[in-house]
Amino acid sequence: SLAGGCGLFSEPGLIVHAVGEEGERDIAVVQTDGTDVPTTLAHEGDDFGPVWSPNRQNIAFLSDRDGNVELYVARADGGTTLRATNTGVPESQPTWSPEGDRLAYTSPDADGKPQIYWLRLSDLIPHRLQFRSESEVDPAWSPKGVWIAFASLDAEGNSQGLSLRNPDGVDELRISDSPDRSPVWSPDGKKLAFVSERDGDQEIYVLDVDERGPVGSARRLTRHPGRDFAPQWSPDSKRIVFLSDRGESLDVLTVSDQGKDLRELTRNNIPEVAVRWGGDGRIVFVSEPGGLSALFIVDPDGTQQQLTSGVPPRSQPSW
Repeated sequence: SLAGGCGLFSEPGLIVHAVGEEGERDIAVVQTDGTDVPTTLAHEGDDFGPVWSPNRQNIAFLSDRDGNVELYVARADGGTTLRATNTGVPESQPTWSPEGDRLAYTSPDADGKPQIYWLRLSDLIPHRLQFRSESEVDPAWSPKGVWIAFASLDAEGNSQGLSLRNPDGVDELRISDSPDRSPVWSPDGKKLAFVSERDGDQEIYVLDVDERGPVGSARRLTRHPGRDFAPQWSPDSKRIVFLSDRGESLDVLTVSDQGKDLRELTRNNIPEVAVRWGGDGRIVFVSEPGGLSALFIVDPDGTQQQLTSGVPPRSQPSW
């Protein structure tokens, strides 16, 4: 069983991530002061893409330990590890239901086109989310559990817009018909941020949403010829952190959900990647000084702290 308390692991100040070189990564946990937390999650094979469950008792991750990239769930304290899928094709993009009892994920069909499925941890039976579009990606389960947001793709893999689907019923709402990707819910469940190329380049937008669907039209938050992407919400649902190549390389920026008070938190010629906003109000990101992949924390005012040395390399944080 995956049930049970996890003591230290339920604390919000723990960052789960992948450690090691690609092809032989393990799942690891580090505190916000840079101290590694002992776990028994290390395993032969390549383990990557970890995501905390909402109650922080379990970690969903991807692994090729059994020969193919499948979805696994591990107790955060290093207890039971459950293989959640057995498809023979590579899974990706796991997202938790708010109760932590279900997972949605992306899996290619017989033609190699990505489709979204969901399953209950209690029975591991996969359910295809919908059958209307050619294929779909980027599942994001709403904090209130009503909707899974996703992007629909055409036969060439181009985004045709975003939709909301109720996995427990038949309701499905198309909320955009533009080349939009990467929907992410605000923690209060009232807003959906996403990346759109509707105006020619990648920009961040926000759409207000309630239990019945979208409210009003989407707001454009960024206006720059560079790429703005990978949005993530602050814990209070008022700001968004994102990556942008508007400078010399990829940097970390934040903006309010109304498109005001834009702040550059990093400014250098080293690319920042994989940014996440933590429960204590600080932001974790991966940077590669000297070509070494390390974890950093930055306060909303831009004060930075390096958490890990880069040896071994760290990547894909979930906070």
